[in-house]
Amino acid sequence: MEFPKFTSSIPPAQVMYKNQLQEYTQKNVKQLPIYQTVNEGFPHAPKFRAKVLVNGSEYESKSTYPTKKEAEQAVAKIAYECIHSEMDARDISLIYKEPMLCKSILYEFAVKRNLDRPIYNTRHTEGTSSVYICHLVLGGKTYKGELAGSKQMAKQVAAQSAIESLLETDAGTLYQIIMSKNKCHPCMQTRMNTGSSDLLQH
Repeated sequence: MEFPKFTSSIPPAQVMYKNQLQEYTQKNVKQLPIYQTVNEGFPHAPKFRAKVLVNGSEYESKSTYPTKKEAEQAVAKIAYECIHSEMDARDISLIYKEPMLCKSILYEFAVKRNLDRPIYNTRHTEGTSSVYICHLVLGGKTYKGELAGSKQMAKQVAAQSAIESLLETDAGTLYQIIMSKNKCHPCMQTRMNTGSSDLLQH
């Protein structure tokens, strides 16, 4: 039996946005996205525009599309990127204030992405025995941390550097892990309640 070929005009990377948005809401909001699609064209030449409601916020596709599926994927992309853009200013800035969580976050990221666990190489800096620097290897790439006063902190700072770099390429997975840390870690939850106003003032 031959299956019909996939001929959608949606770019391959965008096809996943609806799934990613649903996965995000299942883990963090508990209420699935609600889509509404309207045909602004004609039956023989449809032009679909979609809206999606996520956690009380509504997002609308900027353009119209020939199929409902494409319209929903487009609005899912807008919602997903808007949500994570807002999180960038809130949750990610918080994690940099709590560097002792970075190794744990990076380890969970490696597990989710089926990567080997991070390998840390910590050493004294030249000329002193009280300052350390760490390089870590993850997914075939090496990340370098800043100078630190202990081996453990050097590892955390290196993990922090890796997270900062990975946010540019795999933000979705890292956001989910960081949000779970915010919810379950007492010091992070305290900062979630009091730190937002501090962030706005700086």
